[in-house]
Amino acid sequence: MSLEMNDLKHRIDVLCGKVIAAPDRSEELKSVMDELRSALSDYTKEVRWQVADLRQKDVPLFDDESES
Repeated sequence: MSLEMNDLKHRIDVLCGKVIAAPDRSEELKSVMDELRSALSDYTKEVRWQVADLRQKDVPLFDDESES
């Protein structure tokens, strides 16, 4: 896993903790939720990029047991 992915996962973990700790309906909660959405979007884009890269290299993404 790349350093960027580890950083994103850590950022998401930290933001999840902040969401849990933030008071309901607060500006803090709204702000942290916006940050979390952004981090999740970044993470999703990175995963999609990695999958596309693996497909171009013709790397199987999972074991197909039906071929056994």
